[in-house]
Amino acid sequence: MQKKNFCPYCGAKLSSEVRFCPQCGKKLEDDSINNSEEVSQEESIGENIPEQHSSEEIVSDNTPKKQNEGNEISEEFPDGLDENPSGIKKSKTPVFIKSIIGIVVAGLLFGLGYKLFDVVDNKKAQKQAETKKEDTKKIPEKESNSKKIGDQTFHTNIKGIGEVEFISNTPNTNESKYADATFEIEKDGKTYEKLPGYEKNNIRKDKVFQSVDAVSFQDCNSDNADDIIIINSYKENENVKTESRIYIQGSDQKFTLDKDLSTRVNENGSLTTVADIVDYLKQEESNTAEISSKSEQKNSGQEASSDEWKQAYINWVNQRPDWTYVLFDVNGDDIPEIAAIGTCMADGGAVGTYANGKVQEIPIARCGLISVQGQNVVDNSDGHMGRYYDYVYKIDDGRWVQIGDGEYGDDGDTTMETDKYGKSTIKFVYTWNGEKVSEDEYSANLKKLIDVDLADVIGYQGLSSSEIISQIRNYTNDNKIILKQEDGK
Repeated sequence: MQKKNFCPYCGAKLSSEVRFCPQCGKKLEDDSINNSEEVSQEESIGENIPEQHSSEEIVSDNTPKKQNEGNEISEEFPDGLDENPSGIKKSKTPVFIKSIIGIVVAGLLFGLGYKLFDVVDNKKAQKQAETKKEDTKKIPEKESNSKKIGDQTFHTNIKGIGEVEFISNTPNTNESKYADATFEIEKDGKTYEKLPGYEKNNIRKDKVFQSVDAVSFQDCNSDNADDIIIINSYKENENVKTESRIYIQGSDQKFTLDKDLSTRVNENGSLTTVADIVDYLKQEESNTAEISSKSEQKNSGQEASSDEWKQAYINWVNQRPDWTYVLFDVNGDDIPEIAAIGTCMADGGAVGTYANGKVQEIPIARCGLISVQGQNVVDNSDGHMGRYYDYVYKIDDGRWVQIGDGEYGDDGDTTMETDKYGKSTIKFVYTWNGEKVSEDEYSANLKKLIDVDLADVIGYQGLSSSEIISQIRNYTNDNKIILKQEDGK
């Protein structure tokens, strides 16, 4: 038997003198060197095989083999020798699967982080909003310092309304130093009406209120109802001036500020008392009556004077100062027609023409109005909630005459149908001048009166009362062409 030394870590042959394995570099202890291992005859035979110069081959050649049950020879490492000396297990998972898993995990982590960030951000915004709300609560709103003006607050009888309490109030200067005085009427112990201010939000432009000098109830337009004249004083550029305002009582027993009439009164610097204003209004009314009388003596087809129809339109506009207006031509004469558009669809509208000394008007439902310029026809075409209509008018002998009355919609007998695309449609019931007609007959009857494809939409983008009054005053036959072009846009 031959005795040989082997490295207990890598199995390399060792001489008896070495303390470190020349193959793996491990330190060798005296008792770890195998000096007594007997080599079998098979090993001796294997030892006679010529040695290879490569150290790896030496390790491989001297690595003992063992035979499996299947008679296959496999490597058998000596005790202490690991197939993976570093201790890291090698994964058999393909690289592309690892990449996909990595991407998915990264996406999940990003999404989670974004969500957490969003939650934190929302909480931060909510906290800021709550903090702002708390700060707002801590700042109390300034109370109004407006007070009743004793000598201009009194009990009176207003013709058309009855017994009331008229109240004048000083401005709320906590809101603005340019705040204006306010006026209201109480009836039976309740607020009957708050009169509209002279400017938007009742804030004056560079005018500081000083005092209410006079309040008077007069019939300013001979309609057997009292109107209101108020004279105030304001400080403007270190000068104190009086300013008048006139409120006209309407058919609904409510008051509207006639700003155009008030402006004319104020532009006449000599009208500083109620008596002066009443005299001026009487003279203006007399002049208007004279013009109207002369106009009534004319045939309706004769031309009216420019001042006559312009003033009539201005007075008509002042009845609805919050509405918007449009001048447009219906019948091709020298006097334009005028459309009034309410502040909302529920208000509706009106369209007027001047003839026989006054504005002849018709109501417009929901503000829908179309017209073909110069062809003497207008169509109140609109509808709502399953009911639609075309009310067609023309001007005849200075008055509006209805020439078409069409309606269509759901009257309870409406049936659902399916078109060629399988979509459900509603089959409306059509009537023309009170008689049931088909949809085609309805369209044909309407087209005989007005070509809707050529018609212009009137309204929806009108001018304010002050803007339309300026346009009325500056209107001439020379700018009529310009007006047509603007309306035709």
